[in-house]
Amino acid sequence: MSLSMVIGNVAAEIQATTKTLFETMIMMDLKSDSAALVDETQIKTDVIGMVSFTGKYYGVVGIFCSRPLAIKMASSMLMMELNSFNSDVKDAVGEITNMIAGNVKTKLTSQYGEMNLSIPIVIAGEGLTITAVNNSPVISDASISCFSKDPWLMTPFVTNNEKFNVGLLLKESGK
Repeated sequence: MSLSMVIGNVAAEIQATTKTLFETMIMMDLKSDSAALVDETQIKTDVIGMVSFTGKYYGVVGIFCSRPLAIKMASSMLMMELNSFNSDVKDAVGEITNMIAGNVKTKLTSQYGEMNLSIPIVIAGEGLTITAVNNSPVISDASISCFSKDPWLMTPFVTNNEKFNVGLLLKESGK
């Protein structure tokens, strides 16, 4: 199967998984459009949640959204009103990303063999913070951009008139 066919299959899975996840666990209705390659040198956003995966195919699944939407998603998911971008919001964005990536892993594993996922990483703008394993943020005064030499396959979503994207970078290993 060609890489473009694999990407198409995974994109369809991302779209279905994200819609189901938001409607059942986050209690937010989603509208989505078809995925498209975004060949930009950088993607600017407020919040990025990323999980990478390795195996026969490797890559990254990412959520790209605004801070206010991240707070709304976390509030709904955690069933508590959050008013600021805090560690609960970061954890929720990371978990949402992890659930989508886990489904991508399941889809690829069933067809292409065992795969491994990284832990989620959440990056937030305005004094860039990166949270990883030990929840100790690294702080910088830069705005947030996501650079890639390869195009992202972006699936756009809308909920409550707010847009966000779920992106995929996918490559075939040389194994």
